[in-house]
Amino acid sequence: MRLRTTLLLGLLTGCATPASSSRTEAPSQAPAEAAPPPASAGSAPASEKSDVKALFARELAPLSKQKVSAPDGSFTGEVEATGAPTLQAGEGLFVLSIPLGTGSPLTCFVYSQPVDAGGAIYRLVEMAGQRTELQRVRITDIRLIGESPAVYAEAEYRVNGPRGKAAGLAKMMVYADDRVPLVCTHDEPGYSESFARVTSGLAASLQGSGGTPPASRYFEFSVIRVRGLPVGFEKHTIREAAGGGRLTEVESSLFFPRSPRELSVHDSVSSELSDKDGKLVARDFARASNGEPDIQMALEQVQGREYHYEGTHLGKALNGTFTAPADLATEPGTARLLRERFLPGPEQEVTLHYYIPTANPAAPVQQVLRKGAAGSRELSVEMGPLKATLTLDAQGMGEKMVAPLGDTEMVRERVRVRGTP
Repeated sequence: MRLRTTLLLGLLTGCATPASSSRTEAPSQAPAEAAPPPASAGSAPASEKSDVKALFARELAPLSKQKVSAPDGSFTGEVEATGAPTLQAGEGLFVLSIPLGTGSPLTCFVYSQPVDAGGAIYRLVEMAGQRTELQRVRITDIRLIGESPAVYAEAEYRVNGPRGKAAGLAKMMVYADDRVPLVCTHDEPGYSESFARVTSGLAASLQGSGGTPPASRYFEFSVIRVRGLPVGFEKHTIREAAGGGRLTEVESSLFFPRSPRELSVHDSVSSELSDKDGKLVARDFARASNGEPDIQMALEQVQGREYHYEGTHLGKALNGTFTAPADLATEPGTARLLRERFLPGPEQEVTLHYYIPTANPAAPVQQVLRKGAAGSRELSVEMGPLKATLTLDAQGMGEKMVAPLGDTEMVRERVRVRGTP
């Protein structure tokens, strides 16, 4: 699936990273090892609760580190294992089989193209459901490894065994790194903490053949939670662009439970180019739902407040222009406005206009920010029927956002930040 488009290419300076990359439809290209077998190794009859509990509680002590490297030199790394991992080349990927000394090996797929976290998890769960009776699917953790997100999930299931229904557990991890993307699975009850430790260690060790890319001027990573449980992430990167402008790239994935056995997932990528004054010059946006692209829009400034948009939105082709009622806002421009003028000034509210294709692909949408208690950096945010509370840092960037969600709240909270916008 191609999420990032190339509209901004050529508008950037040599130090900016092009806004174009392809994302692999993972793991639909992967071999069948990614799906649980008909009877998982080490599974126990579901009726024998004591056996099931003991199996699910199993963990591994740390193992010795084993080197791994691609025959074509595309990556190197190391991983905990009881022996030498085996590597098999596939189309656009390498399959890594890692012995752990348990009933099933750890299987990892190292891709040659970036992978969407949500789409990969969705397909892994879908594959598991085709061969088993899923009982519960959940996201167990979302963390940052280096400056790339890693998403962990588990699927508890039942399969027919020699003594009736047997309980199984498929553990999954997607490391959405642009240079060395990784998808890992382990189908065996227990070893949940061991799986997280081994796969995170492998991901952290991976090195691509292209060297280390130049650091961005700003980076932040936020985790989204509902009732304390992880349901998504947002990754923001800001780079230098021509003429003192900025290129802001945002990558996000959301995982919402549709039922105890199903997840509804959304992956999105956007690239936003602003001029030296923080005004919008161009924006690309793409979204996939449950692994299938459903929105891909490009916006480009014609002149002044006139913009041209083009793309597809929920199956419909769109092409047109609009004139914005005010300068279109961007992330670095808004941060500057908030920290330099709005927070220290006398105004109690400010109205901004953004291009948000999920809300309206053919016109800008209005967002109203209102100050909270005197001297605080807490603002109320209102965009149509949507309302939230936003807490800013000293740079005018959002540290935390809390939004009502039915009878609970959705909380987006920053867990790492580097640099200045």
